[in-house]
Amino acid sequence: MLVSCVSGEVYFEVNDITMTLIGGDAIFELNYTLDSFAKLYVLALGAGYIEPDLESLFKSYGDVKTLRADPNSAALLVKDAGKNSSGYYLFDSRPLGGRVAKFTVVYPGGLSRTFHNVTSTPNVFYGIK
Repeated sequence: MLVSCVSGEVYFEVNDITMTLIGGDAIFELNYTLDSFAKLYVLALGAGYIEPDLESLFKSYGDVKTLRADPNSAALLVKDAGKNSSGYYLFDSRPLGGRVAKFTVVYPGGLSRTFHNVTSTPNVFYGIK
């Protein structure tokens, strides 16, 4: 997925995303490639420059917070991404703003599922123990 800044200039490409489910929250870990200028900027001045664009990838969620970001990867927390319903957490599909080559969901307990060439998060659920 190619990501552009507010001015419309494309400056990084998301290579893969891992969504780890923790209760009703989700942590999204992204691996990406920055263009040369953006990488230099992040190395020199920090990742604050790209955090708004990272968070905008998940704008369909209400509460997104960057936990960490560096020139190659980032982790974002989405609070209340899933709904608690009758003993299950339900995570509805949400658009990602572009096509992602590899998207992995990691469930509590370590089980994971990988999806390829997706444009939205998958509908997933798991039982509460």
